[in-house]
Amino acid sequence: MKIACVYLCDYRDRNDYFLSLMPAGVPSLAATLEREQHRVILANLSQLGAVKGADRLLQEKPDAVAVSIFSFNRTESFRLIGELKGKNKNLIIIAGGQHPTFLAEQILSDHPGIDYIVKGEGEAAIAELVGNPKRHARRSVISKERIGDLDALPLPAQFGGKMIGVNPQEQFRYVITTRGCPSQCRYCSSPSFWERQVTYRSPANIVAELEYLQKKYGLIYFSIRDDNFTLNKSRVLEFCRLLGESGLYMMWNCQARVDTIDFEMLIAMKNCGLEHIQFGVESGSEKMLRLYDKATSLEKIRRASAATRKAGVYLSFYLMAGMEGEEDADIDSTVSLLRAALPHDTIVSPVAYYPGTAMYDRAKKAGKIDDRAWNEQDDSGLYVLDRDKSQKWIRRLLKESRAVSRQAAYKTEDFAAQRKRAGEEGWMTDLLEGDFQLASGDLKKAVALYKRVIDRHPENSWGYLKAAEALADPSPAEAIGFFKKAAKIVPSCHGVWLRIAQLEYECGNLAGSRQAAERSLNLNPRDREANAFVKFLKRENR
Repeated sequence: MKIACVYLCDYRDRNDYFLSLMPAGVPSLAATLEREQHRVILANLSQLGAVKGADRLLQEKPDAVAVSIFSFNRTESFRLIGELKGKNKNLIIIAGGQHPTFLAEQILSDHPGIDYIVKGEGEAAIAELVGNPKRHARRSVISKERIGDLDALPLPAQFGGKMIGVNPQEQFRYVITTRGCPSQCRYCSSPSFWERQVTYRSPANIVAELEYLQKKYGLIYFSIRDDNFTLNKSRVLEFCRLLGESGLYMMWNCQARVDTIDFEMLIAMKNCGLEHIQFGVESGSEKMLRLYDKATSLEKIRRASAATRKAGVYLSFYLMAGMEGEEDADIDSTVSLLRAALPHDTIVSPVAYYPGTAMYDRAKKAGKIDDRAWNEQDDSGLYVLDRDKSQKWIRRLLKESRAVSRQAAYKTEDFAAQRKRAGEEGWMTDLLEGDFQLASGDLKKAVALYKRVIDRHPENSWGYLKAAEALADPSPAEAIGFFKKAAKIVPSCHGVWLRIAQLEYECGNLAGSRQAAERSLNLNPRDREANAFVKFLKRENR
């Protein structure tokens, strides 16, 4: 069967980097179906929207289309399905994801163009369905037992079929190493979606994926998007050991809970490239933490924050505002926490009801909301409090976070203390201090720190890349030399070749610039900047 695995965000969100990015589960579905010998298309239609996206998909003449639907992209997804079915009534339409999992019967009733809904984890269910569609009646809901061995799944980046609207160097840098979370936060659908059961990939399997990503796509930075990467300490430490021994020298970030992290883990993670960790803090009010059922405390938040800063990892908070029962005093408490914990970055979201969450179910029973509301408005969520009130609190927290961020910046004395704790061979401290010195205007100190990384870790591309960027304006010829050394280490990194091309042009070497630019474009034909620069060089050559 020829099947398209599809995602698109709401068209008005098409310029939002994260909302327009395909969820990591969709490439996993595509790779699984491809392994089952189906002809698979992986399509991100976010930039096209429903109407143009449907026309583009139909050019491929698929037999079936599987659409990933969340609450925030439901309207555009249903519009796409309507367009597809209206133009090809024989097309098999499969809907899956968070929103259909919890509202399956209503969605089947409201959207006759949908033939099947896959609930929960998708790979096994959709493989069975596509392998033998006659086994299931049309207009039915399908689910399978959880996959116990995640290592048995193909790597998403191993997908070798046609891609539409997908930039693999961006898409595949987001890595999932676990599925599920044992916590039961009231605002989150994960407890219901995964039934509070966690499945793990092995550390060796994760590192094998990173090796594949670097070799094929030249990736040198990745992001672990697990609900809570640090849930199992021994697994984290084993992953850090294997990643350190691999010689990949990749930088990365992850998400975690404040009650599953400690200083030992942070040092191990930093020494193998961790740059940034994001904690789901939500509030600085003990009352609100209880209302959210976070099962954590301000003391645990402060302890995790202090350990993160002590290790010299950049600290980020996820916060929320606009919960039922929240008051100005609770926002005051959150402001106090920000000032005490000193996160470098903060993201604040409004509290909303989403299907599958305990909050949603409780509000439904109380008669405050109804499932029909998803058809009656097109907001990304059903907000708990008046939007004006929530937005007032969000603006205050964001303003405070910007002020705190300036105070939170690590300084020379911080880096000196962090270096002692992490060890002199810890390359991340030198890179981060180099960035600080460069931002402070001390080019000489910055370059010296980057060169120290090169001297101690000559196979680490980051030392060469940082030195090259620092020297790009004052000494482009010297910078080219550093970039070329990085390119020898990571020859598949299209961004390195693009920077060589740009600097060769500045130095008047048009032939060298064209050669490097073409190599960059060959490595990533979907990169907009590489495409634009190659076109620019062609115009210059006329």
